[in-house]
Amino acid sequence: MMMSAAKTDSDLQNRVNEYSSFITKTLQPQLEQAVTAREETEAEICEYAKLRNQLQKMFDNTSSEEASGSVKPINTIVDISHQRLFCNAQISNPRTVYVDVGFGFHVEFTTKEAIVFIDKRILYLQNQVLKHRSAVAMSIAEDVEKALELLQELEGAE
Repeated sequence: MMMSAAKTDSDLQNRVNEYSSFITKTLQPQLEQAVTAREETEAEICEYAKLRNQLQKMFDNTSSEEASGSVKPINTIVDISHQRLFCNAQISNPRTVYVDVGFGFHVEFTTKEAIVFIDKRILYLQNQVLKHRSAVAMSIAEDVEKALELLQELEGAE
């Protein structure tokens, strides 16, 4: 009988160790990756919203200038290294802009076309990507909670 109880305790301790290892080596890194992906999408949405606001101001200014017959160049600051390096720039033709549409591609748009594209891109990111990434993060968080509860039960049985 004693041998059986010792074996049961040993088996139980092995299971506790397995679940602990699974939580720390598998679930927690997955959760961190899912949260990071969601945060990156939220940051992308924020960047597109800022760009949209800037383009709307530019569109409003150029529309009023075109009505008067002269379009002035715009002085601005341009990101040339993924928000690490900025430089001053002068946009001589503020009627067209290049917008990052994903996968490293930049497309030339009129200011109005860029605003329409950005509105659609933000809506896509909010409805598709952000919802999916939030759901994945929530699912993994639930798995972590269940695994922790099971681990507590196993430790309580010792």
